[in-house]
Amino acid sequence: MTSLKDVAKEANVSIATVSRVLREDITLSVAETTKNRIYESAEKLNYMTLSHKKKFSSPHSRESIGLLIFCSKDYEYEDEYFIKIRRGIEAECSRLQLNISTVIRKVESADQETSLNDLSGVIVVGNIAPETVQQIYSQCDRVVFIDDSPGIEVFDSVTSDLYGATSRLLEHLLSLGHKNIGYIGGQEIIHSSNKETDLDSIDNLEKLRYFPYKKIMKSKGYYEEKNVFIGDWSTDEGYRLMMEAISRGQLPTAFVAASDPLAIGALRALHEMGVHVPEDVSIVSYNDIELASYLTPPLTTARVYSEQMGKSAVKLLNERINGRKVPTKIIHPCHIQFRDSTAVSRNDRCAATV
Repeated sequence: MTSLKDVAKEANVSIATVSRVLREDITLSVAETTKNRIYESAEKLNYMTLSHKKKFSSPHSRESIGLLIFCSKDYEYEDEYFIKIRRGIEAECSRLQLNISTVIRKVESADQETSLNDLSGVIVVGNIAPETVQQIYSQCDRVVFIDDSPGIEVFDSVTSDLYGATSRLLEHLLSLGHKNIGYIGGQEIIHSSNKETDLDSIDNLEKLRYFPYKKIMKSKGYYEEKNVFIGDWSTDEGYRLMMEAISRGQLPTAFVAASDPLAIGALRALHEMGVHVPEDVSIVSYNDIELASYLTPPLTTARVYSEQMGKSAVKLLNERINGRKVPTKIIHPCHIQFRDSTAVSRNDRCAATV
């Protein structure tokens, strides 16, 4: 009788790995090629019963999908947000027996050596330029976007309500007496059906942060272009942008940082320059990565349910593969985690002591 040991020998992996793969252990991090080899070895040696064979059928008979990630592996590991999205994708693919056969990272263009034509569908993660959307669609017409929402009349997408989160974060800062509120963020791509980019024409409005910041601050009469610092999305850039803000003098009493990694870099810059948070400057952010609650001070941030975003995207793609034609958009809510990185504006405190 064939044993796990026999399958492990045939697949050239450990017995433990065979056991965990065949049990669909979602905590196991193993290459898809290794999983495929284990499935094929188990079938070749008739290790599984007929019911197991149906459940763990060879990946060659399963639907194969592609995963396009618009950031490098190094950046993904720096930002827990993207790691959790990928974790959700892999877990749901395992549950639905979808095979991730193609992974392309830091996509500059869809015109790469790896073709998408033979795939049952594609999941795209991250900001994507309009021209690249069309390149992808020309190769595969079943596409789900995560963290972006281009072409809502054509494509499925999963995003988070960052627009609403921005409104609530600013409301919190304004309630503490802050009027001079700065912004640190990366470039945001706006997908619009016309050149005017009015509210009704923006497809990905809910995932924008700078747009609602500017709109709300202008409505209050508090918007100052000099308080806006735009770069990329890394921790290093958060540090650099905050150093630039400090060097200009007249530092705002509060900042909206567009992601937790940016906020971490900004906090480091403020600490090095002897600016106290929240006594001198309040900071709010987005994502609620695990580290956010352990910073000094703990970070007030909008929690984004990124792992669920990944799972939702796989469910949408599976529905498309099984015949759904009507495009669907899922917007997950954000939850504000109020911590110690915000306080009453120093200007209000000074006025109260006069």
